[in-house]
Amino acid sequence: MRLALLLALCCVFATAQGQEETCRSADEDPYLLFGTKTAYTFANKGIPVTKLHDVPGCQPIAIWMLNRHGSHNPEADELADLQKLVLFKNNVIINYRNGNFRNTNLRMCMSDVNMLERWEWNSRQNITFAGDLTSDGYISTQQLAQAWKQKFPGLLTDNVHDYLFKYVNDQRSSTTFRAFTEGLFRAQADNIDISKESDEKLLRPYKFCPSWNADVEENAETLTQQRTFESKQEFKDMISNISRRLGFNYDIEREVLHSMYEMCRYNKAWSVTQISPWCAVFTKEDLKRLEYSEDLMTYYKYGYGSPKNQEIGCTGVKDMMEFFKTHVDNEKPQQPRAIVHFTEAQMLLLTLQALGARRDTAPLTGDNYHTAVAQSRKWSSSAMSPFNANLAAVLYKCTPNSNFQINDPYQVLFLENERPLYLEECRVGLCNWTFVKNRFGLIADNCNLNFCNGAPKVQGILGFSLVLIVLTKVIY
Repeated sequence: MRLALLLALCCVFATAQGQEETCRSADEDPYLLFGTKTAYTFANKGIPVTKLHDVPGCQPIAIWMLNRHGSHNPEADELADLQKLVLFKNNVIINYRNGNFRNTNLRMCMSDVNMLERWEWNSRQNITFAGDLTSDGYISTQQLAQAWKQKFPGLLTDNVHDYLFKYVNDQRSSTTFRAFTEGLFRAQADNIDISKESDEKLLRPYKFCPSWNADVEENAETLTQQRTFESKQEFKDMISNISRRLGFNYDIEREVLHSMYEMCRYNKAWSVTQISPWCAVFTKEDLKRLEYSEDLMTYYKYGYGSPKNQEIGCTGVKDMMEFFKTHVDNEKPQQPRAIVHFTEAQMLLLTLQALGARRDTAPLTGDNYHTAVAQSRKWSSSAMSPFNANLAAVLYKCTPNSNFQINDPYQVLFLENERPLYLEECRVGLCNWTFVKNRFGLIADNCNLNFCNGAPKVQGILGFSLVLIVLTKVIY
């Protein structure tokens, strides 16, 4: 009661001084795209109601899927920094109690401050549950499996022999597998004899590639563009404004800024209908800048910004092509009919760039944030790799002369987060098998990880050079 009265007096004083307070929690149109920690429902609003997966004259005979896990608890190495927000929050409340707001018109409104004061650290966020799925992440994974089954009831059946599941070897992927299969079969995965295997080299090839790690992952130059962007005066001004909004007369440390942003986007992923008090710290433009900073990181670590990503991102494409060729080369129906993978955001991004998807007309850089290319960029980690992100390719067998638009007996429909994936020479994600075989078969045929340990890869280098030439001609 006393704090509320003091805050009310502060607000009256601010009004008298002509200062303006901002109320983020009351925003009816908040910014909800938070890079790789975006909730699936925010990244995938408005799934087309038209049944684009129904291709006249064609029947789906096989599906290949790559899935990211749902929302999860903070990682073990994040816990200490995030828990420091408890003390930091107390200091913010003290600032508001003492009226520490000289030379600023960016103070939070009283409801935002009260909401922040009520925030407490969840004791369940501890080392025991670190990194594992949240209850929301588990449920959303079940729901996603059910949505896919509704789209392809004749393909995703109750017959467990129609499936092969592959996953990475960690608790989060195991939990995701259990949630997804429960959504498919409406039963506990432990009670069903499901074909499954761990395939780390397929689904996390970067974990086994010293060369890529040295040249890309751990190379300081990989983050040059991100550092350039964060060194801009407007980024520094953003930190200053946030600091003043919280009542500090000095700039907060970037580690604290990062922790507040992490807590904001975790909160919104864990409970999409609730308001996060930490999100109220940021303006929409603040959130867009932080999102772009992460996009610069993913673009150079896992996207088109580093040439070696072409070589290591091919394993998923190779797996898909081998699976589809088995079905195309055999007249009789083959099993499995569905291969479902569970992996990480990095693998989804690497696979999308290997497919030549979401390629912008100019590279993303630390200097071009305000350009049209950057503001309407295709490479967006919020859209490409939110929680529960997925990439699917569906192989169709078509009846001759049944569809005047189709002149190939086999078609492949590419879907990203249940939406058609735009690829050159394809129609709303639907591609002729001949095109798929020629374009992605070339990538698959030249895909190996020999270069990872420094072994010579003359043929591979020539092969990928040819692939890059082909992709450049196709895309541009």
